[in-house]
Amino acid sequence: MSEHRSGGRVVPVYALTRGRTRSLPGRDLPVEALVTATADASSHGMEPEYRTTVELAARPVSVAEVGAALGVPVGVARVVVSDLVDAGHLVIHLPPSGEDGPSPAVLERLLEGLRAGR
Repeated sequence: MSEHRSGGRVVPVYALTRGRTRSLPGRDLPVEALVTATADASSHGMEPEYRTTVELAARPVSVAEVGAALGVPVGVARVVVSDLVDAGHLVIHLPPSGEDGPSPAVLERLLEGLRAGR
């Protein structure tokens, strides 16, 4: 069973998402999707993972970077981000869709973010 350490406590990963595995109805957020905090975002009183995500999103951050920063699988990061979007704390910036996938610039930013999270 996968577990996540947060502030000295061990939390099963499924507990963070209450067993949910999908972030958006019918589909998952792309790992390269960027999120930013809204002007009204406040992390006061949030669970540590949600608070960290809002704080990270003070600048554009990818879903993959959120997962790396939280130390959780990307699927869990997708659900956390989705919850925060639903609550009005984050905005999703989806990459342009095209036949060829994400642009090289988007992939390079994603790679840089992942390397920085090591």
